[in-house]
Formats: sequence, structure tokens, C-alpha cells
Amino acid sequence: MKWLDAIEHVLREADEPLHYGELAKRIMKRQMVATQSKTPDITVHASVSQEIRRRADRGLPPRFTIKAGDIGLAEWSAPPLKDAQLTVDKLREKAKRELLKKLRQLEGADFESYLEVLLIRMGYEVEVTGGTGDDGVDLIAESSGGVSPQRLGIQAKCLGSGRETGPNPIRLLRDALPSKECQVGAVISTAKFNDDARRVAAEPGRPPVELIGPEELAELAAEHGVGISARPVDLLFEDLDGVFGKSIRDGTNEQ
Repeated sequence: MKWLDAIEHVLREADEPLHYGELAKRIMKRQMVATQSKTPDITVHASVSQEIRRRADRGLPPRFTIKAGDIGLAEWSAPPLKDAQLTVDKLREKAKRELLKKLRQLEGADFESYLEVLLIRMGYEVEVTGGTGDDGVDLIAESSGGVSPQRLGIQAKCLGSGRETGPNPIRLLRDALPSKECQVGAVISTAKFNDDARRVAAEPGRPPVELIGPEELAELAAEHGVGISARPVDLLFEDLDGVFGKSIRDGTNEQ
């Protein structure tokens, strides 16, 4: 058995973090690793430290943690990371809510311009066709990549949060798709779709129409950074043990 596998095995049996010296003692006592090492405790510490760094360099989550010389499984020390993730998730949801609030205040033409930027960021070539005589198609988004390029006809509905999007925009859009040479359609709305709208969108034998409601719209905005900005944050943890390769116990210097 390899050192890292043995360390994980012993930790799962113990069901709690162990000092690296204790880990080495248990591994050696049970002869779980074939080794000639004269300092197995250092080998344990070095193996875990190196693996944590390797996984971090590859963008992978850690398998182990080291704190004050105690080695544990990363899944056990999730609370601090969970707290950070909860904070990030709350900020993300707040940003999405605030974006939707502001989008709902836009005039129709401004909302179409916003969708144009979002769709371009998503990789589409976009033409804004909204205005008088648009026949229910406010934007045309064309994808040139993939096996079968498509023209997507889009109806934009900028409505308040207390309203619902019904089936009429879907019917209007679907009837206009052939004249715009669009194979599929999408209604993008800042208000939720009601049951009738979803039923009409899913009618068999008709050109498909995708419904993108406020939640989906806000998620796309967050994913592509349109109207929502993201900043990288470093999560800092004390790791003096990682400097010395051994446990540094808390204490005071006496003069």
C-alpha cells in the first residue's frame, strides 16, 4: 500500500484527525507500507504536504488537511470552507436579485440591447430587429459553430416581478420564425412563465420555443459576467507547520 492510501485508511478507521507522528506509528505498527524510512513521521508529513500542493496546482480539491501537526481528511474540515462557500453563494444570489430588479426597470429597447450583449458574450452573432414591424422577433442570434448552425429568433419581455408571462408571446414568436428564417425560438422574460405558456411552448409538431425566465436569465448573466462582475478572492489559513515541516505548538517566549 502507498503512503497516502495508508494515511487515508488509518484516518477513516480513526474517524478523527491524528497527529502525523501518531499516524506514522499506526502505519508502521501494522506494516501497511513497505519502507526503509528511518523517519516515517516526516515521510507522512511530507507526503501529505506535497499531495496538497500538487492537487492545488492542478486545480483539484485537497484530500487531506494539516493543522497544528494534525492530519485529517478535507471532507471533515469542510465547515470553514462551507462558511466561505455560503457567503459566496449569498453574494451571488444577491447580485442576481439586484440585477433582475434593475433589468425590470429598463425600457424595451434597452432590455433588447442588454440581451444583445449577453448573447454576443455567449458566442452568438446577434441582430437586433425589435421595434415597429418586428413581427414578434426582437433579436436574431445565429450560431456558426457546431455541426448544424442555427438561427434563433428571440422575443424579449421586460416585465415586473409581480407579473407573469403568458402564452401569447410564444404564439406570436412561433408564427414569425419562418419569415425570419429561424429554426428555433426563445422567449426571454424577466417575469416567470405561467402554466399555459409552458404548455404552448411544449406543443408537439410545432417549432421548438425555449423559455428563459428570470432565474435562468440571471444565471446566464452571472456565468458570462454581463451585468454581474466577479472578483477573485484568496482564502487565507494559518499554515506555519507547512513552513517547518513539523508541528509548532502554541506558546509564549519567556525571557
